[in-house]
Amino acid sequence: MRARLLPLVFLLPLLSLGISPVQEVLNVDARASPLDTKLRQLVHESMEEWHVPGISIGVVDGDEFWAEATTASLLTNTQGYGIASFPDTPVTPSTLFYGASTTKAFTSAALALLISHPTNFTSLSWKTPVSSLIPSDFVLEDEWATSHLTIEDILSHRTGMPRHDLSYGGHYEGRNATPEDIVRALRYLPMTEEPRVRWQYCNMMYTAASYLLETLTGMSLGDFLRESIWEPLGMSSTYFSNEDAFASPSHLAQGYVHHNGTYQKVPYMDTRPVSGAGSIISNVQDYSKWLHALINESPPIPKDAYKSLFTPRMLMDRNDDSLLPYTGPESYSLGWVTSVYRGHQFYEHSGGMEAFGAQIIFFPELKYGLCSFGNTGVTSNNVELKAIWKLIDDKLGVPPKERFDWDKKQVTIFPFLVFRKQMQSGKEQYDNRTAQYYPKIPSPPLPPTLPLEDYAGTYFQPAYRNVTIYKEQGVLKAHRDDVSWKLMFDLEHISGDYFMAHIDSTTAPGLIFRQAVAAEFKVGSDGVANGFGIAIEPEMGLEGRIWFERV
Repeated sequence: MRARLLPLVFLLPLLSLGISPVQEVLNVDARASPLDTKLRQLVHESMEEWHVPGISIGVVDGDEFWAEATTASLLTNTQGYGIASFPDTPVTPSTLFYGASTTKAFTSAALALLISHPTNFTSLSWKTPVSSLIPSDFVLEDEWATSHLTIEDILSHRTGMPRHDLSYGGHYEGRNATPEDIVRALRYLPMTEEPRVRWQYCNMMYTAASYLLETLTGMSLGDFLRESIWEPLGMSSTYFSNEDAFASPSHLAQGYVHHNGTYQKVPYMDTRPVSGAGSIISNVQDYSKWLHALINESPPIPKDAYKSLFTPRMLMDRNDDSLLPYTGPESYSLGWVTSVYRGHQFYEHSGGMEAFGAQIIFFPELKYGLCSFGNTGVTSNNVELKAIWKLIDDKLGVPPKERFDWDKKQVTIFPFLVFRKQMQSGKEQYDNRTAQYYPKIPSPPLPPTLPLEDYAGTYFQPAYRNVTIYKEQGVLKAHRDDVSWKLMFDLEHISGDYFMAHIDSTTAPGLIFRQAVAAEFKVGSDGVANGFGIAIEPEMGLEGRIWFERV
């Protein structure tokens, strides 16, 4: 039985709190804008290098706001602003982009509002076990984890559950996926750590948080955020669905991937399966209002809730290279990464999808914050980070010779970016990991147990659902189209029933999903291939497999 409480009665008073200073400061421009010619030139060159059509940037400095879109990429031969949608729709400060994982801070803030109002939720706290609120839905493979994981555990990525990002989305029983479907699939997914031992990012736990809030309040998370946060802050161009964004007077940018020398459209993603984790669509004007509230710890979020949101909960597992140039460890609070830069604590979060990137960061002590959006996946984050950290270094007066190479840091975190540059220069190749998975291959390799066509068929795993394997031009292949991240596989035979699966996205090729992983079949005593295993979740290690059974 799901716990359902009455819709919130404390939301209406929040609307009367008023934050007119936010509306007023948007018109203040007493100082010269930091978004000057030098910044535009840097962004221009970086957009050209990484093949990004356009980005927008917002800056909050005390009570002053600036918002601007970048100049166009040289590749487009257009003037003025970057490209939101080809051929000639410009990026402006009002252009809408997907916020991706910057959504997580809003989801955490929404739950903070519930917890901060004991009149409505007398027994709710950060330490409330999730399963006590949605017992039939929130079930994990580990009984102790099911019983003990709390709200703050799922919001700080310390549940023991890895990403499993390639499992969700698409359709369930003939209908579009819902947050409830995603939560109920958790029981079928392998955990890779004990709870509260290691930080492991998991989008699905934020979908669980979204579903939890919807169950408690009787409101969708989008409606809750609109009433409790966006409307009080004057964020009138922030949305929680594609349909609402398309109906907005502001233009929703088109996402692209630069592939084979051209910009290719990437279909707009259905964000319902990632509700709470990555559903928000907004612009730098509205995010600047959000930043202003965060920096000043102003309503509608209470002071005690801000303290909870910003308190670090889990050290992040980073190597020394990825920490540079920070001067303190990285920790995760509730929807925020926090660390120290040149003696100043900051809070930040990135957002990434196949065709959109987002960044938000603020320094409470300096009352300084920045946000940025772009319309390519990951590569736009590179441009955004270079621009944002130039502005931060300008603010701190860091000499040019002491400034950090942010491209180098990004390549350390995302090694496939090296591949992207190789691919642009015609050296297209996969990162060859065969030797890692199969260090001892017999010579000559053993033939497959069965003819290749006998491995073909549909295989099923309750969370990942179907994968259909077929033979084409002498090679085993597979497509997974009915999921959020649509993939294609080419299975390269290694030895016996062991293969390497060369994976790529069907909608945004050559980006984050391009990889080579181990795959294998199980053949029963009846001579039938009855199982297909694939190393599709990296946190499971070289030996870990997600196993599908033949349907």
